Amino acid sequence: MIDLETRPKASARSNLRHVCVGTITRGRPMMLQRLLRSYARMQVPDGVRLHFLIVENTDTPTLHDVVDRFAAEVPDCLVQYEIEPRLGIAAARNRVLDLALDAGADLLTFADDDEIVERGWLQHLLAEHDTGLDIVGSPVRVALPETRVSFWGKLIWRGLDQANRRCEARASLRRQRGEGHKVLISTGSWMGNLDFFRSTNLRFDDKLALSGGEDGTLWAEAKRLGARSGWSPGAIVYETICPERLSLTYRYRRSRDEAISKMRARIRDNKASTLRRLPGSLLARVTSLAVVVAATPVTPARSLVRAAWHVGSIAGILQALAGRDSAHYSSVTGS
Repeated sequence: MIDLETRPKASARSNLRHVCVGTITRGRPMMLQRLLRSYARMQVPDGVRLHFLIVENTDTPTLHDVVDRFAAEVPDCLVQYEIEPRLGIAAARNRVLDLALDAGADLLTFADDDEIVERGWLQHLLAEHDTGLDIVGSPVRVALPETRVSFWGKLIWRGLDQANRRCEARASLRRQRGEGHKVLISTGSWMGNLDFFRSTNLRFDDKLALSGGEDGTLWAEAKRLGARSGWSPGAIVYETICPERLSLTYRYRRSRDEAISKMRARIRDNKASTLRRLPGSLLARVTSLAVVVAATPVTPARSLVRAAWHVGSIAGILQALAGRDSAHYSSVTGS
């Protein structure tokens, strides 16, 4: 076990709320450093004691220097660095969750290692949680590319941003209508009440291995177990879109792999029901694809991205039926 800690000055720490800020990472030290710098600039709510948990998904640690520098930037916080040798995003998230539970923390947050958080991120998540929620999510926006990209890259980025903003607006509207509990929460920006996880023993599904989709699965299972969830529109994070992701091929592969993961899980849970609904599901996707293609002359950026997504979704369903598993996270994009 690798354990690096910087401890706060002596104080009445037992009166503070213990919040773990969880980060999992693999093969992206430069992106991770940007995230950690944004954590260091983050506003810390009154009455909160921060405990940063950084888990590297590898069998050989590579981030001692990065974590040491970050620890020096947050001298009043706990900083803990561990490795998780079992390759898989769910295994790494469970390691963070178990560490937070073992530490006796009250709350756990997640942001991804290719993101940066706004200064008020934690304050907004905490304020929403304190309305009586167990799980809180918030917007993940796509950041402007940091390097020059091609015409196609710019077009795809614009399509991603347009689609993302529409999803964010729908989620915020649901919250305004008192339906924030219906918004699917992902771990790109997430806060969980650890008492709920203690009482239910809920964990991320490590059977998903390298496929992804573990956050949506956990949210659905948490809701089944009675979790109260909600949406915090002001807790903004930005995802760094590296050039490798600004292609229709990547958007297709990502959609395909997500569809494989979801379909394999549904077949595993209830094969008969899943197969009954399959024709209607495929027809709906084909119809949506036709509508998107027809709209391309009017909204080229968003339509191209959505078309690649729908084609990937259809391919993923068919490949899942053929027994293929997703290994989306077997390779890493970015640095």
